[in-house]
Amino acid sequence: MNHKVIHGGTIVTTEGLIEADIHIEGQTIAAIGRNLPLPDDAQSIDARGCFLLPGVIDPHTHIVLDTGGFRTADDWQSGTATAALGGVTTVIDFATQFPGQDVRGAVANRQREILGIASADPRDLRLRPVPTPFPPYIDYALHCMLTVLPETDDELAAWMSDLKQAGISAIKVYTTYRPLYYQDDAVILRSFRAAARADLVVMVHAENDAIVSAATAGCVQAGHTSLAYHGEARPALAEVEAVHRLLFLAREARCELYVVHNSVGRSVELIAEARQNGQRVYSETCPQYLLADDRNYAAADAWRWIMQPPLRDPYQPAYLMQLLASGAIDTLGTDHCDYTIAQKLGLRPWQDEEVTAALAELSPEQRALIEARLGLFDGRPRSLAEAAHVVGLEPDMARTREMEALRKLQPYLDRLQAAARELADIDWDAVRRDVQSIGGPQLPFTRTPGGLPGLQTALPLMVTEGVMAGHISWSQLAALMSTNPARIFRLYPRKGHIQVGADADIVIYDPFGEYEISDAEQATVGGFSPYAGRKVQGRVRDTLVRGAVVVRDGRLVGQPGWGQYIPANMDIGKGPGYR
Repeated sequence: MNHKVIHGGTIVTTEGLIEADIHIEGQTIAAIGRNLPLPDDAQSIDARGCFLLPGVIDPHTHIVLDTGGFRTADDWQSGTATAALGGVTTVIDFATQFPGQDVRGAVANRQREILGIASADPRDLRLRPVPTPFPPYIDYALHCMLTVLPETDDELAAWMSDLKQAGISAIKVYTTYRPLYYQDDAVILRSFRAAARADLVVMVHAENDAIVSAATAGCVQAGHTSLAYHGEARPALAEVEAVHRLLFLAREARCELYVVHNSVGRSVELIAEARQNGQRVYSETCPQYLLADDRNYAAADAWRWIMQPPLRDPYQPAYLMQLLASGAIDTLGTDHCDYTIAQKLGLRPWQDEEVTAALAELSPEQRALIEARLGLFDGRPRSLAEAAHVVGLEPDMARTREMEALRKLQPYLDRLQAAARELADIDWDAVRRDVQSIGGPQLPFTRTPGGLPGLQTALPLMVTEGVMAGHISWSQLAALMSTNPARIFRLYPRKGHIQVGADADIVIYDPFGEYEISDAEQATVGGFSPYAGRKVQGRVRDTLVRGAVVVRDGRLVGQPGWGQYIPANMDIGKGPGYR
């Protein structure tokens, strides 16, 4: 049995700070205390002067996000490497139920992408080897995103049962994004009632679609389509109205509600008021809404901040920070999306009309494979093995499909290859420094992919702007970023707390020194951070996932494939002490 002892650090719990050592036996915490009896071969980790935090659980990430219109350029290996460097030991991502698919198929498809095993059974995912070429460094759980519901309530109830058996504790629905994700009130109410009967949490992206559509149309009609108008096109009123309405529907359905990425203080207040009146409802916000405002949309690098919901007026960040300090906000997520600069700026060669027409004649598989191979959708050319994984094909089948596609594209091969070379040769560092040299962003806000990277920077930012700035305590930080998400989504007591018997997911945070966030240090495929140039206090020194050191002294040292699927324990409820 592998033994480790972390000594000399200050343990952070939701109850307070403890000066003690941690004895790790294999993958779990065996003992906490001073002068612990240890085997002679125990590995010693010196944490003097550092804080020992429970591993961060990010409850809201989008690794390898496919919206049907955009797809992030990352994979699960690069995405979880980014997370580990930021002290994140578990991400909770999404399995999307696309039209024509049931939830078991959605979960199995997502697991195939992550582990190479097309199964919704947690037992299969624990026992089999990991055959995917890009396995995760850290642990993960899943929510399920619902798009089109089955015709009958009996079928929907069966879907909820299937999700519970797959170890999934939450579904997600949207009040916007027609036509793929949007659900009207009647459909949402159906989802709420089915989830309530199954004791599942319902996550909601809350923006009034009609208000957003009207505001966006007004901007477009006025010719205001530059990135400067992104915030105006998605007004704060749309979020507040949707939250108000969803709280009413959730109360009628008696369902447990989790409102994601609150960007407006009034949204949080409405949720807090509902909770005081007996509703089971939780509020999530993200670092971007606490630390930035809509003045960024007037800057040359506005492309870094395009996301939904957008940044708000300059009053909101301080307002949200006050609410965070008061306990009105339950969790911090990142809503992490790893789009490349090519995608953000619109540097996409298939805007060539003839090439676009030729690609459209291919089968969906062939087109996706060629676009991935040449980097046509994100500026990242790939090997055949990488492209096959992106598309979801076996290597031999991918080779066959590629040859078929290239025969059909014969008249355009020179043009396609030249476009791929041009993208591969772009000096992205230079582009980041001087976006205006290429004429600025090439896309209007209506066609710019929404989302920003955040996994690597969330913890240092919240230590700096939350704890060091005096707004929240270390214990509050641990609750917001670890314990509360673990309890809400039923990963507790295995995850989310430093205690005997729990997984040894530990972040050693060195609070000394000041560091500047830079694009160059980001492990994301996109290679940029919206926080570039901002100074943070301290750094993530080491990250341990189930006892294995994945990050040591700020460097990735773990093995891809160490990460496991962590099914929710639906038998234990939320854990003691949580509403």
